[in-house]
Amino acid sequence: MERHDPTFTSIIVHTLDLCPRKALCLRSMFHLLCRLSSFDLDTSPSSTQVSPLCHGLS
Repeated sequence: MERHDPTFTSIIVHTLDLCPRKALCLRSMFHLLCRLSSFDLDTSPSSTQVSPLCHGLS
């Protein structure tokens, strides 16, 4: 079972609270990264770290 980093998650939530206009853009970027990681396209070493976070935001 994978664990989410609560510190990283709280930083993202805080950032979204500070920038409400950019929230939709950032959320779209996370969903795009989730889709790419679900197709097993390892284009970056952090792709496995992004996937659990995306599942938590959905």
